[in-house]
Amino acid sequence: MKNKMCELCVCMLLIGLFFIGTLETVSADQESDYTYTVNLKGEANITGYTGAGGVITVPSMLSGYPTLVIGNNVFAYRDSLTSVAIPNGITAIGNNAFYYCTSLSSVIIPESVTTIGSSAFAYCSSLTSVTIPSSVTVIEDSAFYGCTHLTSVTIPDSVLVIGSNAFHSCINLTSVTIPDSVTIIGDSAFYGCTHLTSVNIPESVSTIEYAAFAGCSSLPSIIIGNNVATIGDSAFWGCSSLTSVTIGRRVTTIESYAFNKCASLTSVTFLGLAAPTSVSTLWMTGTPKELRGHAHINSNFPGPGEVWNGLTMGTVAENEQPIASFNWTPLNPVVNQQITFNALASIDPDGSLTLYEWDWNNDGIFEDVNTSSLAAHAWSQAGNYSVMLRVTDILGKTHTQTKTVAVRSINGDTDDKGTPGFECAIAFCALVFVLFYIRRGKKCN
Repeated sequence: MKNKMCELCVCMLLIGLFFIGTLETVSADQESDYTYTVNLKGEANITGYTGAGGVITVPSMLSGYPTLVIGNNVFAYRDSLTSVAIPNGITAIGNNAFYYCTSLSSVIIPESVTTIGSSAFAYCSSLTSVTIPSSVTVIEDSAFYGCTHLTSVTIPDSVLVIGSNAFHSCINLTSVTIPDSVTIIGDSAFYGCTHLTSVNIPESVSTIEYAAFAGCSSLPSIIIGNNVATIGDSAFWGCSSLTSVTIGRRVTTIESYAFNKCASLTSVTFLGLAAPTSVSTLWMTGTPKELRGHAHINSNFPGPGEVWNGLTMGTVAENEQPIASFNWTPLNPVVNQQITFNALASIDPDGSLTLYEWDWNNDGIFEDVNTSSLAAHAWSQAGNYSVMLRVTDILGKTHTQTKTVAVRSINGDTDDKGTPGFECAIAFCALVFVLFYIRRGKKCN
């Protein structure tokens, strides 16, 4: 009897502990913890939260209405909040939605979210990583300002704008890959990211705005894409580990203090044939006297030993080899079908490509010459065709790539005439088989 009572007490204790743990985990998920409004379409917009925090999942439904928006300031200053899962279906995270949630270390943002508001996760100092869904086109101003433990961030190729102060003072952020979709890097976007050691600025970016990378004191080198026209005021101010800078060929404006106090800078290479036309006299103050500029021999920059806007020119920059690369669609074309050839994967490491030439049968004659990376062709007979692409860079250096395109007939063969030898062999075997059975049948009779 005593054993049974003991077992019963243990069971009740375990059940009690289970319910205590369950209440601690899900208490924040109760509808009563949220205030909300319902729009004319019958969608709930969360306006407030009164729960205990901890690990929460934002409800996907509130009183039968699908949750659409997490509104402004909903979770702001909730330092008890440690983890948030946002359900699929929510499209917007409002301004300051999780502002100053200093214990928030994990957040799941679904693909349905298209808007992450200004300062949405600002000062979430325990947040270590974040994946921005591919539905987002703008990372709004100060979205992750002061996330001091953020070490990695995934920016999808849907993002067009990285807003002002977006990652300001993210001091533990070590590397950032900016996708080819981004056109603007806003004011102070990565200001004070003191552990940032790797960043790419893609061809799509047209403007690097005020102090965008100022104070990135661990950044060793930077390559500025060929479509950037303006390097803004103080863009790389105080990048004290920066030793080399490569400036794309379309830069026309370099503003004041762009490379001020870059105490380790020794090399600035210009890829353009035309020197920037608007350069502040203060563009590189506080840099070493040993700093030298490098430009192509065919450019309008002064020669080695001469001075351009306070920069002494050094050795002539060598023109690197371009790289030809192409693919096509459809992958398995048939006779008389138009095939689209795409050479967008071709690159010029230190400039840009000016010419794309196509030899459709690899006879040394380039039948199609374009300034565009796209071309189209069709063949009237099935067969395997060697296609050669030749690309030319701005200084006339070339590179080729050859690939074989298999064009099939409508019935799937790469030879319209078929394979008569194989067919004859089959017919011969069939004939022998028939004769064998006829002869065997006669013997049986």
